[in-house]
Amino acid sequence: MEKTTETITRMFNAQSIAIVGASSDPGKFGYMTLNTLIEGGYEGRIYPVNPKAKEILGKRVYASLGEIPEIPDIAVIIVAAKLVPAILLEAADKGIKGAAILSAGFRDAGRMDLENEIKRISKECSIRLMGPNIQGISYLPNKMCAMFFPPMTKIGPLAIITQSGSLTTALAEWAFDEGLGISAAINLGNQTDICESDYLDYFATNNHTTSIMLHLEGVKDGKRFLETIRRVAILKPVVILKSGRSRSGQKSAASHTASLAGSDAIFSAACQQVGVHRADDLETLYDIAKGMALIRKPRGRRLLTISSSGGACTLAVDEAEALGLRVPELPQELIEELQTLNLPPLAHLSNPIDLGSLTADHYEQAALAADQHDVADIVLFNFADPVTATSEMVVSIANRIKASVAVCFMGGGKTEKEARLKMHANGVAVFSSPERAARGISAAVQTAMKNKAGTDTYTVKQSFTDNISLMSNCGSRFVLEPEAIDLLNKYHISCPANGFARTAEAAVEISNRLVYPVVMKIVSPDIVHKSDVGGVLTGLANSAAVTDGFKKMFDHLNVTVPKASLEGVLISEQAPDGLEVIIGAKVDSIFGKTIMFGLGGIFTEVLHDVTFRIVPIEKNDAEMMIRELKCTSIFNGYRGQPAVDQEAIVELLLAVSKLIINENNIAEFELNPVRLYENGAIALDARIFRYQAGPKVNSN
Repeated sequence: MEKTTETITRMFNAQSIAIVGASSDPGKFGYMTLNTLIEGGYEGRIYPVNPKAKEILGKRVYASLGEIPEIPDIAVIIVAAKLVPAILLEAADKGIKGAAILSAGFRDAGRMDLENEIKRISKECSIRLMGPNIQGISYLPNKMCAMFFPPMTKIGPLAIITQSGSLTTALAEWAFDEGLGISAAINLGNQTDICESDYLDYFATNNHTTSIMLHLEGVKDGKRFLETIRRVAILKPVVILKSGRSRSGQKSAASHTASLAGSDAIFSAACQQVGVHRADDLETLYDIAKGMALIRKPRGRRLLTISSSGGACTLAVDEAEALGLRVPELPQELIEELQTLNLPPLAHLSNPIDLGSLTADHYEQAALAADQHDVADIVLFNFADPVTATSEMVVSIANRIKASVAVCFMGGGKTEKEARLKMHANGVAVFSSPERAARGISAAVQTAMKNKAGTDTYTVKQSFTDNISLMSNCGSRFVLEPEAIDLLNKYHISCPANGFARTAEAAVEISNRLVYPVVMKIVSPDIVHKSDVGGVLTGLANSAAVTDGFKKMFDHLNVTVPKASLEGVLISEQAPDGLEVIIGAKVDSIFGKTIMFGLGGIFTEVLHDVTFRIVPIEKNDAEMMIRELKCTSIFNGYRGQPAVDQEAIVELLLAVSKLIINENNIAEFELNPVRLYENGAIALDARIFRYQAGPKVNSN
């Protein structure tokens, strides 16, 4: 059977195309697509198909696919959704192996019946599908632009894969306007057959593509996506913009392409875990892709800015340092050398170097001197004025110095526009603001550092989609704390010494075997949040307090939650005060089992300072989770408090990862709080739900 990457190769390199639904009406998509294909310079054979026309745009029109004198390599279909199944069957009878369905009106319009029908035809008739509900496809090495608009003719290093046709067009036009160009533009639509993972695999080895930008509203198959993106990111840098982060955005994504948006925090964690960049907006998506494609791999994080504007300097270094770039001070020897050069008398000789000059030669002198002293891994030329002759100077410098080179050019009018085109034509990345330049540079640095560190070892070891589907139809059972503690002990997760008692006398007997003071917690399948209903007593200092506490707790609960089944109490030693964190796990609708870590206790819901990973995790993942928290410095000691045992946190995260991988029926897992000390960590409370057949239990 032909691999999907081979199918995409064949479709992209089609030498003959049938446009089914071609129209003579300029206001219809069938006309626009045919016109764009012609104006884009496609050199293959074009066969418009329309039973009511004889000629369109100078091309002979065929009444049906069957009348075409050869078997087209691909059929581009732009007809009403209800007609598409019949067209696909006709295409299969003709022997056509691939179709791009531009028509909307399937799952996106609530017509799963139509979508299931074309999916069935695709499988049974061995005809591969792009779409439906797409704006089209463009592959510039073949001069093939089969889209509504506009014609794309400038080949360049960027591959565009987006869920939205309009975003595909916007990104492509930005690249064309800047003289950068693209290798391909793909609109995903409903992804009934060929999906984002297939395209990623294809572009990973495509010789015309240097970096890949991907916009998603959801992921079709979480397990496969993770496996693919990890593999692809080793070969080509990838940047992802995922919309649907807000509740409103998730509703929009669902109505647009019926995608399941999933948890945004977990999606970000997945991107970081497998080594791809994530952009927060469309401009950043483009800037990161450009930076990764054009900026020569930097040797490190040191940035030197040479500018015509003090204000532009400040903006550049502010953003650079926020993104983790270093802005080193210049050595005195370099400053003294710069003072001997023919630079403007008011030039500010530090990093950034503010020349305040409109003469390209001054920038060249400064860059060459700085490179001789090896003060930077990246030089940013920050032109905020109409500096002349910049393109020739920058291209020359980029080929002569050890540092990588990037450019910010703004406020330069016609001079800027002309220079931008020339520099992009010569492979130098140009950005339209200091902040955008810093983001592009940062991405290039991160990519280089990742490659230098070696291949990411993350592999997908768990079963995702089938289990998610199965589990979503199950109920869940709250695990009583004695059983939960047994499970924690199995994975060597430390808890306070404890015992279970059904009577006050048994509670006293257990307490006397422990070290006072003790904690008493109600054990009930109907009470999940024990503190909320008075089901926890702390500081019980002696047997009398235990006896009295037992009676008062049961009397109180019998009144406040009269229908709750009260099984008994858990008696445990009261742990010393310490810093509290939370470790949790859940099954994500897209990626499967995940682990969460953050500041614990009452602050969890207030501060939302948490981070996620897809399990299983490795030691480096656990260490990164600690560093990602905004409050990470608190672990090193604060206000006279000692630093906590971060190695114990790592071991605990790895233990929980192992637990939720091995215990297949864990629906939800939470240790909150986990108390941290100078040496070690103790889990004080566990909230666990297991999947089981039957009605679901509300865990909130």
